[in-house]
This record gives sequence, structure tokens and C-alpha cells, in this order.
Amino acid sequence: MMARRLMPAAGTMFLMVLMLSSPALGHGVEGSVQPGGLAVSCRYSTGEPMEYAKVTIFSPGTNQPFQVGHTDKNGRFCFYPDAPGEWRVTAEDGMGHRLEVKVPVTLDQVQGMQVKNAAPPAATSLFERALVGLSLIFGLAGLLFYWRAVRIKR
Repeated sequence: MMARRLMPAAGTMFLMVLMLSSPALGHGVEGSVQPGGLAVSCRYSTGEPMEYAKVTIFSPGTNQPFQVGHTDKNGRFCFYPDAPGEWRVTAEDGMGHRLEVKVPVTLDQVQGMQVKNAAPPAATSLFERALVGLSLIFGLAGLLFYWRAVRIKR
């Protein structure tokens, strides 16, 4: 008997929690094209590009990769260094050819590549806010009516 009384309240609470957490479950993604960066062009001695070669970027003074990727079909790879110094770029085509380039990066170059105007996080839409507001109102009203009905029965 008590379980039958608690089911509507439990259901209402579950729906409220579900509705309140829905904005946290999903998130938006935004992208932008940033000017700058350093592009490395990888070519064989014949002038042919090293297409889709594995590239590894090492920041100054470390042996741990800063970035790993592949060149495009034109043998180019772009990266954004975050510190001044001599960066090491290696490219391997998987057939025994290996290129190592040392790229000097100045403090001015690093500061010029900093993202200046990052986009603000996406706000919830008007529909989502209205839906959450209505669910709160109906959920609280349901709890109030349930509480009054239980109180009257006593």
C-alpha cells in the first residue's frame, strides 16, 4: 500500500532529475579557422611530396612527442608551437625514408599564434530553458498535490 503511494512521487522526482540534468548530458561543439601556424613541407629529392607520411613534432628540450599526425597529399603538415626554441620535426614514409627538420621558433611567433578571441561556450536554447522551467513547475506542483492528498487521507 505504501509503495503505491510513493510511486507517483518517485516518478515525479525521477523526471525532475532527468530534466534538470539534460543540459549537462549534451554539449555543443564549435570550430574556427585560426591564422598562422608553422607549416612543414616534406619532399623527396626528386621533388615529389611525401604523401601521408607519419609526422612527429618534438618541443624544445624533450623527447616526448608534442604532436603526431600525417602529412597531406602535398606533403605538408601544420602545427602551432606553444613555446620558443628549436622544435624538431620528423617525417617517415614507412618505406625507409626519414626526414628530420629543426624549426627555430621565436617568442614573437609564439605570441602571434595565441588564440585571442575564444568563442564563449554555447548557451542553452530558449526551448531547453522553457522545457526545464515547465518541468520544474509541473514537478513541484505534482509533489504539492501529492503531499496534500496524503495529508487529507490521514
